[in-house]
Parts: sequence; structure tokens; C-alpha cells
Amino acid sequence: MGQTVYVDLLFLINFSMDFLCFFLCAKLLGRKLSLGRAFLSSAIGGIYANAALFISVGKLLSLLIDLLVCAVMCAVAFYKRGKVRSLPLYILVYFAISMALGGFMTAIFNLLNRAELPLEQGSSDGISVWMFALLAAVSALITLFGGRFFRKKAGQRNADIEITYRGKRVKLRGMSDSGNLLREPISGKPCIIADIGALEPIIPRRLTNAARKKDAHALGDIPREDAKNIRIVPIKTAGGEGILFALRADTVTLDSGKGAECVDALVALSDISGSADGNEALIPSELLI
Repeated sequence: MGQTVYVDLLFLINFSMDFLCFFLCAKLLGRKLSLGRAFLSSAIGGIYANAALFISVGKLLSLLIDLLVCAVMCAVAFYKRGKVRSLPLYILVYFAISMALGGFMTAIFNLLNRAELPLEQGSSDGISVWMFALLAAVSALITLFGGRFFRKKAGQRNADIEITYRGKRVKLRGMSDSGNLLREPISGKPCIIADIGALEPIIPRRLTNAARKKDAHALGDIPREDAKNIRIVPIKTAGGEGILFALRADTVTLDSGKGAECVDALVALSDISGSADGNEALIPSELLI
């Protein structure tokens, strides 16, 4: 006797689970997720889930095809030009989240089933849609908070930073900070938060004073060639809202032990001495992936 499969429901389930995995992956890695690319990638997963029903190949070849499709989905969702080396990390984290999510859903379902709760649709064919959604939501929360816990326990990553501006150069010691999600609002570029004192050798004194006071009016006397490289970035902290001045340097290079690499980021000026474990800069986690 054949088995009835509803392709629309199968697509919806796989689309939803894939999108949830991409969302969790972005959260755990501190990466900004493009909704359009995530929707497209999840749609690819949903379509493949239906197409796989008609593909009759050996188990090994089927597994290889599955892995290839997953890699393509991750590339669609996360690939960033010049960041090919980070793609395997996204793929591994995606697989880990998928397995964790599926495992948690199975474990919770079995636990509730033993309690003889009404999980099924009146038959033994499967769980109801509302219960599936509940299991997915609970499993996602467990995966997200569990991932964040282990990420914090994994320790901090450090990197040497070299900033060049108008022929002057300074080297700083920075640490990865998953809480640094600061971006310049117009360009969307990430900001490395650097200590004002450490940058004094390469930046104009007027900019130093304005940054310490957080006073935009103090920038009025800065030469035009410097003013065009300064951006005002709004911030929101536990203490309230404010601004930071960010510098568009000539080059910003990071070296975390795998070789120096130029990054497309701004340098935001702030007084962080004494609050960064002896480091002089806070680096967004996405720049060290």
C-alpha cells in the first residue's frame, strides 16, 4: 500500500525548519541575516525535500546530494564576497543546529507522548500542526540559549589590529565581542570600537576632544580632508542613547593568528580603557569568522 504525501505541507515544514536553522545560525555566529536570502535558501530546501521523493539513487550518492544541497543553501544564505574561508564554518554550524533541533524535537515529543498527551491528529500518522509548531519553538529556544552558553564558554578570540590613516599607523590589541553589533547607519558597515587614547597618534586632536565630549559641534573646526572621513554613529546602551564618532581609515587590518587580512570596517572612538580586559579595541565577531 502506497503512502500519501502532501507536497505543500512537506514544503512548508522543510521551509520553516530551514529558515529557523538559518536564523539560529546567524544569531549564534553574530551575523546579520538577510531575510530575502534566507527565504530563498529555505525555499530551495523545501523544493529539494519534494524533489528527493522522486530521486532513486544509492544511499551514499543520496547522502552526497543532500550535503551538496545543504552547502548550496548555506552559500545562498550567508556567502559574502571575499569571505569564502568562512563558508565551511556556516555549513558546520547549520548542520549542528539542524541535528540539535531535530534531536530536541524528538526528545520532547517522546517525553510528552509518554505523558499520554493528545499529540496526534486522531490517528498514528503524525503530530498535529500546532504541536509541531510548539515543539519547533521550544527546541529553537533550547538550541539558541544552549549555543550561546557554549559560545561564551569557548573563550574570547584576540587579534592584532593595524590602522592606517593619512600616512600614520598604529597597532592595537583587540578582542572579539559578540555584543558589538554597532554599524554605521548609512553604509551598514560594522564598527570596531577602539580606545580614543590608543588612536591619538594618528587622529587630529580636535577629533580626540570631540570624541571624548561626544559633542558634534566640536567638529566644526576640523579640516575638510579629515571631516569627510568622520561618521556619526548613534548608539543605545543600558545607560541610554548617545553617539560615537567613527573614522573611515585608509586601511584596517586584522591578524588573529591566521594571517593579516584587510577588513571593510569603520573605527568608532570610545573610552574603553579598563573595560576590555586589557585590550584596546572591541571587534565585531563577524570580522573574525
